[in-house]
Amino acid sequence: MKNRLHLIIKTVCVFTLFLTSTFSFSQRLFQSEAAKEDSKLMASIEVELPTPFNKKELHPFSPFAYSSLKFFIDKSSISFINDEEVRLTVVTLNEGEKYQGIYIGFRCNEYEYRQYGFLDDGVWRRPQDVSWRPIPRLGYNQYVTFLAKASTCQGGAVTLNKTALIEGLNGPKNSFD
Repeated sequence: MKNRLHLIIKTVCVFTLFLTSTFSFSQRLFQSEAAKEDSKLMASIEVELPTPFNKKELHPFSPFAYSSLKFFIDKSSISFINDEEVRLTVVTLNEGEKYQGIYIGFRCNEYEYRQYGFLDDGVWRRPQDVSWRPIPRLGYNQYVTFLAKASTCQGGAVTLNKTALIEGLNGPKNSFD
């Protein structure tokens, strides 16, 4: 009986030790993954904003037919980050002939976007909220959705070619072009 009690106690101790070490390993693994995500977030937030756009480098696009704004992409601002993200400056021109820019990133695998900065009167400012957001459904003034579907995330993956990205803004090609 005494041996049996010792065996039960030993088994419980070994099992407790196993559970504790498994929990500790899982916790370290989770913390390691969380640290990687945090470092990725901080690295992507601290991006260098591009130089203010040159009007000669602007490529027009039209996300919807009836808009009071005109939309452009600053071709010189297009960049590709680790084959996971495309960044570019979207420029708008309002009826008052005022240009404004938004430096934006797209992660197509997650179908998300992030705004890194706003350009107004030649001066960049960073937004307070720099988190990744889901790309919204297509609707009025949803240029982000238009860019994702037509240009930056063609086929659900990052478009890693400037020419293909720009051509996507022009609409699909047909055999008569």
